Amino acid sequence: MISRLHLLRFVDRQSVIHRAGARSKVLVMIALVFGLSFNPLWVPVAIVWGTVVIGIAVARLPFSVVPRPPRPLLAAMAISMIFGLLSGGEPFVQFGPNEVGLGGLLLQLRIFGVTLGLLGLTLLTGWTTRAADLASAAGWTLKPLAKIGVPTGEIVAALALAVRALPLIANEFSTVAAMARTEPAGRPVVERGMAVLTTTAVASVRRASEFGRSIEARGPIVVSPSHTPWNRYDAIVLLTGVALTAAIALT
Repeated sequence: MISRLHLLRFVDRQSVIHRAGARSKVLVMIALVFGLSFNPLWVPVAIVWGTVVIGIAVARLPFSVVPRPPRPLLAAMAISMIFGLLSGGEPFVQFGPNEVGLGGLLLQLRIFGVTLGLLGLTLLTGWTTRAADLASAAGWTLKPLAKIGVPTGEIVAALALAVRALPLIANEFSTVAAMARTEPAGRPVVERGMAVLTTTAVASVRRASEFGRSIEARGPIVVSPSHTPWNRYDAIVLLTGVALTAAIALT
């Protein structure tokens, strides 16, 4: 289930976005995230969604990389939308003899739009950028904070470790999901849930122990700040990001 999300898995293609350096893509993503966070209206949400869709097309990514949300997530979203509809609020529409307020439902839809749009930007950056380049780009972006005492080296090392751990975590969750599907149908729901939680806890502790031993044997994690030279593809990505950020800020 989770492995189908292709989290931060590089998809090799020959496109403008792939040829641009990680620094330019990270800068554009940060700018769009901040712009949408401070102006989460419908037009900015549509701009971010359009950026993700057009970016996937420009990068010539296969349709198989697009995540398929699991059913529990869809069910949770549907329940929250029902509660949003029940909360009412402007605008009101006439539904038979009664007026129905759509304010809560529209607000819930906008929250989903913002959340999924930001997730789409993150996934697009991960699909078009190698994991090692992302860590280096993060270090370059955080470099000014080192002057005020922020431990940027430790932060970048933690990010690099997290990125490398994502595939392993996805495999573990896939194993747990497969185990849950093989549980006997007649077993009580509480027992099935406890079995899944126990398996997840054991797998997490085991993976954490393996990581700890590996880090202890290897020594401190050092991310080398190597970057590709700036090129015309970076200029295209940066100019596009400036235009999109300006469009979000002016709406």
